[in-house]
Amino acid sequence: MHRGNPKAMLGLIVCLILFIAAAVLLFQAVPLLNEVHLTANATPSPTPVWGNVMVVTVDPASGTPAPSLRSGQSGDAVLNLQSRLKALGYYTGELDGQFGPGTLAAVTAFQRENGLEADGIAGPETQTKLFSASARALMSTAVPAATLTPDPNRNVPYETSDGLPLLVNRSHPLADNYQPLDLVNLSKYCDSSVVRIKYDSSMAEREAVDALMVMLRAAQRDGIMIWQVSSAYRTAREQQSLLDNEIKKYMEENKLDAQNARSAALQTVAEPGTSEHQLGVCFDITVPGVSFKGTSQHNWLKEHCWDYGFILRYPEDKEKITGFLAEAWHYRWVGVAHAQRMRDEKLCLEEYIQRYGTW
Repeated sequence: MHRGNPKAMLGLIVCLILFIAAAVLLFQAVPLLNEVHLTANATPSPTPVWGNVMVVTVDPASGTPAPSLRSGQSGDAVLNLQSRLKALGYYTGELDGQFGPGTLAAVTAFQRENGLEADGIAGPETQTKLFSASARALMSTAVPAATLTPDPNRNVPYETSDGLPLLVNRSHPLADNYQPLDLVNLSKYCDSSVVRIKYDSSMAEREAVDALMVMLRAAQRDGIMIWQVSSAYRTAREQQSLLDNEIKKYMEENKLDAQNARSAALQTVAEPGTSEHQLGVCFDITVPGVSFKGTSQHNWLKEHCWDYGFILRYPEDKEKITGFLAEAWHYRWVGVAHAQRMRDEKLCLEEYIQRYGTW
């Protein structure tokens, strides 16, 4: 017999030791791997990202999206909601994480466009659809008509308690303590690629501005590209200054005495407290450097403004009723349901309030 090679025997022994050690480690690791597997199954997956928009986290236990989002809430979930709505063309406001009137209007519009119940609440069904690949972008140029039933929880200063638009004219002045609800600076709030703001200090109610931007984006999809807001919200002091300047112009240019100059000025400029501009939901919409009447912008608004909740406030055939000369550029936001009914029944606001003063 020959004696074995010592080096070979040593190598065999080392391999055996390593094999035994690996088996021991594997035996100890099995419980740990099982624990990791159980933990992974019990923990939701990281929130995926859609482009620059965070997608709603889904609870693996129930298979439903995050809890419902509704008016008055705030936070990252609302911010994600606004981002996705904005990407689809429904939301035009600031991404502030606040579920306010603009977000409510955007959610409701999305629901209508996508065949969901238009309740303005971003519940599981709405969120699932919103963040899906099949979510429809805002493409139609008309907003479906809304119900005329007043919302008992809605309380805004530019509406009456029964849900009607607040009438402001010489016979129905504003209260001295009237205060707007939620003014925003148009130059900062609006997309400058959609509308030019003539004066940087111009302000208006957020809800009306959101509706304005949706309307003007629809106009751009129809090829009407150039828009300007020349005037929006005015304080009582600004309204008085405007009236004083108009009176002065009639006195200087037309050589009228103070009384006649004032009478002439009041045909086009309201006294403080009687101007709709103090509500913050009216806009003088113009085209820079062009007389507005008869422009493609004017013609588009005459046909479509109603579908976005706006009315031509001072039409030519209603001058005796409104008390003002016709203004092709002055549009007031009243909501889709009111605007469409006024269009269909050929009513100015004074006539509408008289007919539907109580629900």
